[in-house]
Amino acid sequence: MTSIQTAITACINKARDFLRHDYEQNRLTIDLIRYIALWGHPLYYVICAILLPQPYESLELRFASPITFIPLLFYKRYPDAFKPWLNLYWYLWITFTFPFIFTFLMLMNEMSGLWLVAETVMLVVFMIFIPNYFILFALLVAGLWSAYIAYVQVTGEHLSLTTDIIENFVSIPIAVLLGLVLNYTNKKGAMAHERNRLLQSLAGSIAHEMRNPLGQVRQCLNSIQKILPPFRSSNPSISMTGQNLNRIYQRVSHGQMAVKRGTQVIDMILGEIRESPIDPESFSYASAGRIIRKALDEYGYENEDERQRVSADTRDSFICHISETLFIFVIFNLLKNALYYIGSHTGSHISIRLKKGEKVNTVFFRDTGPGISPEELPHIFDSFHTKGKKDGTGLGLAYCKRIMNAFGGDISCDSIKGSYTEFTLTFPVVAQEKLQRFNAHIIDNARPDFHGKRILAVDDEQSQRLVIEQFLRPLGVHIDLASNGPEALAEVSNSRYDLIIMDINMPGMNGYETVEQLRMLERSNSASPVPIVAYSAEPAYIAGPMAEKAGMQAMISKPCSQAELINALRSVLRRTTTAEISKHRLDSTRILLVDDSALNRELLAMVLTDAGLHPAIAVNGEDGWNMLQKERFDMLITDIHMPGLDGLDLTRRIRESRTAELRELPIIGLSGSAEEETAARNAGMNDFKLKTETPENLINTIKNQLSTSRAATHCPSRQAAAIDLERAAEATGLSEDNLKQLFRTFLEQTRNKPAIIQQALDRNELEKVQAEAHTIKGSAAIFGAEELSSSAHRVEHSCRNGTTENLAEQVGTMLRHLQQVRNFSD
Repeated sequence: MTSIQTAITACINKARDFLRHDYEQNRLTIDLIRYIALWGHPLYYVICAILLPQPYESLELRFASPITFIPLLFYKRYPDAFKPWLNLYWYLWITFTFPFIFTFLMLMNEMSGLWLVAETVMLVVFMIFIPNYFILFALLVAGLWSAYIAYVQVTGEHLSLTTDIIENFVSIPIAVLLGLVLNYTNKKGAMAHERNRLLQSLAGSIAHEMRNPLGQVRQCLNSIQKILPPFRSSNPSISMTGQNLNRIYQRVSHGQMAVKRGTQVIDMILGEIRESPIDPESFSYASAGRIIRKALDEYGYENEDERQRVSADTRDSFICHISETLFIFVIFNLLKNALYYIGSHTGSHISIRLKKGEKVNTVFFRDTGPGISPEELPHIFDSFHTKGKKDGTGLGLAYCKRIMNAFGGDISCDSIKGSYTEFTLTFPVVAQEKLQRFNAHIIDNARPDFHGKRILAVDDEQSQRLVIEQFLRPLGVHIDLASNGPEALAEVSNSRYDLIIMDINMPGMNGYETVEQLRMLERSNSASPVPIVAYSAEPAYIAGPMAEKAGMQAMISKPCSQAELINALRSVLRRTTTAEISKHRLDSTRILLVDDSALNRELLAMVLTDAGLHPAIAVNGEDGWNMLQKERFDMLITDIHMPGLDGLDLTRRIRESRTAELRELPIIGLSGSAEEETAARNAGMNDFKLKTETPENLINTIKNQLSTSRAATHCPSRQAAAIDLERAAEATGLSEDNLKQLFRTFLEQTRNKPAIIQQALDRNELEKVQAEAHTIKGSAAIFGAEELSSSAHRVEHSCRNGTTENLAEQVGTMLRHLQQVRNFSD
């Protein structure tokens, strides 16, 4: 019985949702028809009973129509919850007013000429008023049949189908066809109107959501301008107090965070419009309490009073499997909405509380503001639903709902008007065994990068030093500890380290000063710089830029989990290894930069030149293609969206080129939207970067691609033994012509494999690397490519057994052999 009730309830809810949505389409019709509904049928009664008397008229029917329309006159005053039933009442009224009354009176007047014309017009008008074909058919049949039943009840006679009746109804099919055409035309017009409304809403959403970040950037720039001393050409070197310098760093950090939030907002709006799925590949295990504290630190409050109205109790924190960026977006959105609504409510505040549970973990986000009405509460997670908020977009909470569902949880809201609003965010409980397997996986994958490395941990707190030592010891590293800056300098003078973890806030010589001294020591000894990672409890968005300026390569926030520490350090180590391209190679590198924006070209060319690279400029895709035909380049960096030949089409044209060197040209795509990455990689691009990312990220990607491509191109470009089709034909029993056809298919299928495999390796997706290696191994054996098949087998075996110490080298060998096989086609 319970399952039946559940099914009935689900059907009722679906019907209610359909009627609510359908009501929005009918609202304009109701608004227009009210001007004739009250006098239409009474006027017809006067015409048919007095001016042009007909055999039969009904005062009751004629006035029943306007009387029953009276409830619809006040349709704007009804609560939202009543809209589905109001829409149902509208359908009943229009069926009674048109097909029932007109058909009944036509039958009672023996289908006279006047009434046949009236019936025909009625059909056309009725079809125009009902946009949904299924509902139109159902209501029309119901109205006509009920009119006929009423005619039989009143007269006691049944209608006999005669030749005269058929002749009288000859015009009816034409009227029906005309009505359907007009219905279709109206529907297309309504769709165009709705599309324009959505586009206007989208434009308004972007404009509104970007106004706050851009305003914050402007405030930061204005603040920096006020702090800067007056410029004097006679004395350009001007000293600045430490307080003002710190304020400048803070303003720069706030500006960078505003730009980051603006980019996230654009991605959110586009993702919600396109209903793009949220990729769980970026999810990781993290502390909910730590991320909430980070979000509260990084949020751009209008003033200190706003910050003081927000409190968080994270004592009952828990581990969850999420994307940190997306979870911070959820907190930001809830904060922004709550601060907006409680702004005028003196004494109101926002509280965030965490609660661990046996089945679900929960975050409670509560504000004591104006609350939400019961009519609005069921719709706050609907896209484009907004009320009471000037220029609101109605997208934020809908996207938050999608994010929480992607996390395996949910978000709901409870509110009492005039009292409070509380959002409840639920997360599935992470089993301890799953977390242990995840940590073990992280350690196993990272061990090859850390094994044998010498690391120095500098922190004035002994507990922090011990935590670092305990976290890193399973990786097979040698760890030295220093409790302050002078001790660190002494250790570095006596030993060579592969990585240094540096606390920022230490008594005496702080982390910034210590790093400056270390860099000076390296320059005096002509030693290559040791990568240094800042380790601090300071907000990352403020301490990060200062640490980078001091000469550090990354920033880790205290406290962090073992996996977070290992992943961050591993990223620095791998980035450092990738960056070990000699200076003379960079000096000889030529890069083609393609962008239709003059400002973007100028900024990117400046970044590349400062890095020691030599960029050439193309103003669009066609210009870039022509330059590639005439000159040799080591890399292409292209904008994705350009008029004419865009970046995607340019990449496809390059990958289909007859020149092997051009086909293998490394290509990096640039875009303002993260959603373009899939299309970029599918087109054949080796990598993809957002235009809002830091220049350092772009330079590191360039170095990575250059090192990979040079490792492949420095080997012989053509080897006779790369494949042996003759021997392969003997072994497989296939003809050489068939093998050549299969080989061309193989070349097409492996065109993007190097980029795909390298990306999987960088993300530690060993199963994907194993699957790709397995595919290459089987295909290579068919063509007699023994070296490629053997190297792919070694990669597959290492991934399967978890012996990843030499995996990067094995993958490099496999890709070099793959390149040799591909070059054989030339």
